Amino acid sequence: MPPMDPMAGMGMPAMPMAMPAPAAPASGQKNITVPLANLGLILADSEIEKRLLEQLEDNEQGIANEVWIQYGGTEDGGVDKEKRGKRKDSEEATEQEIKSTDKTRWERLPDGQNLNDLEITLDDMANAVKFLSFGFAKNKGKEQGGAAGGGMPGMASRKLDNMVKLAQNLDLLGMYSVADRIL
Repeated sequence: MPPMDPMAGMGMPAMPMAMPAPAAPASGQKNITVPLANLGLILADSEIEKRLLEQLEDNEQGIANEVWIQYGGTEDGGVDKEKRGKRKDSEEATEQEIKSTDKTRWERLPDGQNLNDLEITLDDMANAVKFLSFGFAKNKGKEQGGAAGGGMPGMASRKLDNMVKLAQNLDLLGMYSVADRIL
């Protein structure tokens, strides 16, 4: 008798055993080779998605503080005026530059500029990290809610349903900000 594919019993198509992995950099993300001239580029360069998924126990403010310091901010929320960017608009960064600035990421900012020059504050960064975290949590909730399938819903699924109903009721009462915090 041929070996049984465990997924076949669940109505899933059989998957080949030796599927090649897609080629990607070691970090799993494409390196940003232009000067990091805005908050979006800085967060992408810091691999914020990966951080949020790996550091679920950390709060968003803690993650934002780490990124802030990494790109030239200080622990008290200020900016170290000595830490200025070195990337030029006319040149793309090389792999060598990306590796050499791993510990000095502020050098990836535009030539001669720091976070103050780019008009980025720690509050801006924290709000962006919170927004991204909220989006990931929402997507994870959808993935987990859909994974239950046709069986009896689990405790987490029931709690999610109750949270959605509560948020809808709060919306009807005009309590939009409270409803947003729930979801």
